[in-house]
Amino acid sequence: MGQECFYRENRKDRGEREVLLTERLAQDGGQMLWRIRPMSQRENEDIWRRCGEDEKRYEGAVLAESVVFPDLRDAKLQNSYGMAGAERLLGRLLLAGEYDRLRMAVEEINGGDGGCIDFI
Repeated sequence: MGQECFYRENRKDRGEREVLLTERLAQDGGQMLWRIRPMSQRENEDIWRRCGEDEKRYEGAVLAESVVFPDLRDAKLQNSYGMAGAERLLGRLLLAGEYDRLRMAVEEINGGDGGCIDFI
């Protein structure tokens, strides 16, 4: 196949994926899977412009924007942690290792080498 493989109609898009970040937040010994989505480079650039040169803020914004479930913008969820904003909630919701696992999963779903992430 030649250049046709680059045509939009021939592109294979990545959809949402589920990943187990932590078992701490599950009830009754079950698993609570997080759902994440890939983002376009345009979305990535918009986040970068919004965050300026602040790399930590940029990373938090990319991660928060990638999370589909749980809904980090839900007011009740934010209130339960006393945090306003998806990025701040994410920092309070997860332990450091869990946050790093989310970062790796988001990197991998966007085509990077996130490491050893087990998508469900």
